[in-house]
Amino acid sequence: MKVMTKLLEFRGMARRFFQKYQLIIEPVFRFLIAYLAFHTINKSLAYNTAVANPVIELGLAAAGAFLPPVVLILMCGMLAILQVYSASPILAALVIVIFAVLYCFIARFSGKYGYAVVAIPVLFVFKIPYLVPLLLGMIATPMAVFPAVSGVIIYYVFQVIEEAAKRQDITSLDATLALYVDVVNNLFKHKEMFVAAGIFAAVILIMCLVRKLRFEFVFEVTIILGAIVNILGFLLADLKLDISVGTGTMILGTVFSTLLVFIAQFFRMVLDYMSVEHVQFEDDDYYYYVKAVPKIDVAMLQKNVTKFSELEEPEKETGEDEFDFTEGLLPEKPEDDEDDFEKELFAKDTE
Repeated sequence: MKVMTKLLEFRGMARRFFQKYQLIIEPVFRFLIAYLAFHTINKSLAYNTAVANPVIELGLAAAGAFLPPVVLILMCGMLAILQVYSASPILAALVIVIFAVLYCFIARFSGKYGYAVVAIPVLFVFKIPYLVPLLLGMIATPMAVFPAVSGVIIYYVFQVIEEAAKRQDITSLDATLALYVDVVNNLFKHKEMFVAAGIFAAVILIMCLVRKLRFEFVFEVTIILGAIVNILGFLLADLKLDISVGTGTMILGTVFSTLLVFIAQFFRMVLDYMSVEHVQFEDDDYYYYVKAVPKIDVAMLQKNVTKFSELEEPEKETGEDEFDFTEGLLPEKPEDDEDDFEKELFAKDTE
């Protein structure tokens, strides 16, 4: 119980820190995503060494940190086209057509989840692309399927282009047309691309559906269910479609991604299912039955220290016997005229 309390206190501190420095943290996070995207493109398509410069990558990432996701995707596409152009201008023309179609598709449906398009190719390099669909399934709408699928397609387009750029026998129009046909055929024959896109879409849709249900620990169950769907989907593809997915790497990557999503959900929302309340109320048209699950938020204790000086003495309390009730009611007798007052009183008595 003490460990949970400490975790909740740390969560409260982290949330308050993020809210206080949100204007700084968000651009830094976007800068890291942009830099990893540009670095991955230059590493995968390393045909122009002048462009693959750390200074240029940092400059582009700094600009992408303050631009919308759609503009960042456009910058990544232009960098990829420039790299391919250095290897083959003919192949670059085909890449422009492919990215133009994908960009129109992305700009229409990605919205604020456009970072998924950039994140999936980067996370494929780190063997944890499963993090994106699991995270989108928890926070996004079903429309997040489109940026996730687009990210998968872009990753495999890079692979096909990298293989096609190695061909040096392009000397005629027929060879150029044959190259274009080979690139398109290889792209559509990539079973891994369709399998990954289909499984990621299924994970997002199932998680979006389950998390809307009304039962306890729904978010935790949703995350675990999404991980199970992801693992079973790739295992079935490995068995039925004869696709090598790297079972061990896939399972470890899914488990690690699931842990990261649990951590993100912990900082996003913690519910207290032990204090569930059922509320009933009505208006002119309906009678409502509401189930309210409170969020857990531990407030940090603030210690107030009061210092007492040794030189200060407490004030003496005044008792009732020391209080003069006639003070202010009777006229004060002047001290200087005390003798005259007694003489006058003696004269009246003698008369």
